[in-house]
Amino acid sequence: MDSLETALAVPNSSEKSNTSGLATIAAIATPLGRGGVGVIRLSGSRAYDMACALTGKSAFTPRMASFCRFYQADGTVIDEGLVLFFKGPYSFTGEDVIELQGHGGVILQNQLLARVFELGAKQASAGEFSYRAFDNDKLDLVQAEAIADAIDATSAAAASSAIRSLSGEFSQKINQLLEQLIHLRLHVEAAIDFPDEEDVDFLSDGVIQSKLEQTQDKIQQVLATAKQGQLLRDGIHVVLAGRPNAGKSSLLNRLAGQERAIVTDVAGTTRDTLQETVVLNGLTLHLTDTAGLRETEDTVERIGIERARTAITQADMLLMVYDVTRDVEEESTPLQLAEQLFGELPEAKRLLIIANKSDLLSDNDKEKKCCYDPS
Repeated sequence: MDSLETALAVPNSSEKSNTSGLATIAAIATPLGRGGVGVIRLSGSRAYDMACALTGKSAFTPRMASFCRFYQADGTVIDEGLVLFFKGPYSFTGEDVIELQGHGGVILQNQLLARVFELGAKQASAGEFSYRAFDNDKLDLVQAEAIADAIDATSAAAASSAIRSLSGEFSQKINQLLEQLIHLRLHVEAAIDFPDEEDVDFLSDGVIQSKLEQTQDKIQQVLATAKQGQLLRDGIHVVLAGRPNAGKSSLLNRLAGQERAIVTDVAGTTRDTLQETVVLNGLTLHLTDTAGLRETEDTVERIGIERARTAITQADMLLMVYDVTRDVEEESTPLQLAEQLFGELPEAKRLLIIANKSDLLSDNDKEKKCCYDPS
């Protein structure tokens, strides 16, 4: 066997054990498919040796790109591209990391990955690179979750929120709250342990109570931020509800930009919930069109109305669509109509009342039938 084949040889079983006790892992880091570049990432104590065996080179300079050919064990060229070496702990995972940047074809990527496995690496499980980064104190749990959120983001707003969390912005707020609570606990314990000392009588002067209230306010702010982040990540579930033929399906079609729902003059056309996802101003909306709310003897329509009421209770935001020419009587208001349809009204910030066909009213009637005092 010549020197190149010796360098490319598969290591024996004794050589496969690594000093850290964790196997060197590998995975394709770019989406499968056709592309100019495909990246395979390795992490672990033997990643560097595997890169040397794969390329026939004896050394790599950290954080410097090296152009190489990637070889099979018999010296056959698999592909060519760049090798990047990140020496631990100055890497994403905190371990030695190798990135192999070859061509982005599926066959080439799979052949290169198979060769890496042949050299002793194991397939990384989902999230294992991030887990090792967490285990080596390169990320906290919030940042690790933010990586998945950034990858799965379906809107610009969700991506921006995930990157802020990944940068440590949210973790910093949590750590500040933790420090404040620890500080308060120490003061309370001191007051309990030394009740006769005037210098530590923190409980009677109201200072602790005031600081607790301030901390509680900050906790509520953090919870609100977390809720907002969840909505950006998962999208806002918006339910369109109202009486039959109020214009709910027409509104869904307009927001979706296509004829998703059947629209007719026949009351009760929509018998079941209909979902559509849209991105509006960078925010993901999961729209649900529902059956018109009314008393009916039709078995199928009644089931649809029950599903509509279930969707209403689970909505992040409720859009009540009503026909101003029909649904609001002379002495009633849109808010009273909402109370009739839904019973207990959701919070004001979760209810949006939409007047349909307002262009058919006079200015005087518009003021009566399209406006209401939320107080």
